[in-house]
Amino acid sequence: MTDATTGAGLRPFGLSLDPLEGESLAGFVLRLAHRLHVSPHELARQTGLTEQDRLGRARASLSTLLSPDEVSRFALTTRLDPREVRAMTLEPLASRYPPTARSIDDVRAGRVYSMHTDRWLFPTTARYCPHCLAGDGSDIQNTHGGPWQILWRLPVVFACPLHKVFLEHLCPHCHKPINFSSRTQLLPRPAATGVHPAHCRSSTTQDVPTTRPGAPCGAPLARDPRHHQPGPALLELQHKILGLLGPGRPKRQAQQYFTELILLAGLVTICWPRIQPVGTTRPLASAVDRTSPSMTESTPAPTAPARHPSTCWPAPASSRSPIAS
Repeated sequence: MTDATTGAGLRPFGLSLDPLEGESLAGFVLRLAHRLHVSPHELARQTGLTEQDRLGRARASLSTLLSPDEVSRFALTTRLDPREVRAMTLEPLASRYPPTARSIDDVRAGRVYSMHTDRWLFPTTARYCPHCLAGDGSDIQNTHGGPWQILWRLPVVFACPLHKVFLEHLCPHCHKPINFSSRTQLLPRPAATGVHPAHCRSSTTQDVPTTRPGAPCGAPLARDPRHHQPGPALLELQHKILGLLGPGRPKRQAQQYFTELILLAGLVTICWPRIQPVGTTRPLASAVDRTSPSMTESTPAPTAPARHPSTCWPAPASSRSPIAS
C-alpha cells in the first residue's frame, strides 16, 4: 500500500474549520483552502482526496461516498471526527432518497462516473442560495462565506425555506452555470487560488478541451434575487420534502414518496401535453413546455416500446393535481 492509502506522511493542519450545518465536502474544501491560502486542489492533495495518477484530480463522486481510508485521511488532516466527514457526503441520505443509494452502489462498484447520467442527482453542486452563501453574520462566515449545502445536489431541493427564495444556478455576472466545466471533478477550477468560496469559479471564456481553462469569473454569488421567490404552496412542498430527507420521518415513508414522485414526473413527461388539464397552473405548464423536449431528447431509448403521448388516457375535465396531495 502507498503512503496515500495508509495515511502515512499526512499531518494535521495547524488550522482548520468546524463544518457548518448541512455543509458539503466541496464547500468545506473551498472554505478551508481559502483560510489556509492554498488552492482547493492543493488542499485536496494534502488531505488524500486526489487520484494517484498523472492528472491527480479529486473526482466528483467523492461528495457522494468516501471510502473508509479517505474518511480517515481527511479526518486526520482537518482535525475532524470521521462522523463529521461522512455527514458532508450523500451517504446519510441513501436510506431515504433512492437515487443516492443507486449512486453509492455505482461508486462502490467502481462506476464513479455513472451518476452523471442520473437526472435525479446532480454530479456536483449545481445550485445555491445567495443568502446562505452570504453567511450568518459571524466573523468566520463573513471571512470565508456560508455553507454550500449538500442537499443542493438533489433536484428535489429547489428553494431555501429559511430565506424564502428559489435556488439559483447561474452566476449573476457571467450568466454561466456555477459548475459549467466541472461535472467530473469535485471542484470547479481547483487550481485557482484567491477566489472567495462564495464567488463564481466558472470560466469567463469558452473552454476548449485541448487548452488550459480560462480564469475564474470571480464575481460574488451572494446577491438578493427578490424576483425569484416561490409562493406559499411551493414553500410548503419544499418544507415537506426537506422533512422527509431529515431524520425525523420514517425511512420507508421517504423512500416510497420519492419513488412515486420520480415515477409521476416520468408519467407527466411521457403524457405531456395531454395531461396538462390535471391541476396545472399556467406558469407550471410553461415550465414543463420548456423542459419536456430537452428531457425527452436526453433520455436513453427504452428496452420496451414506449407509449406515445397521443396514446395516453385522456385527462379528466376537472381533477385535483396528484402532486398537490
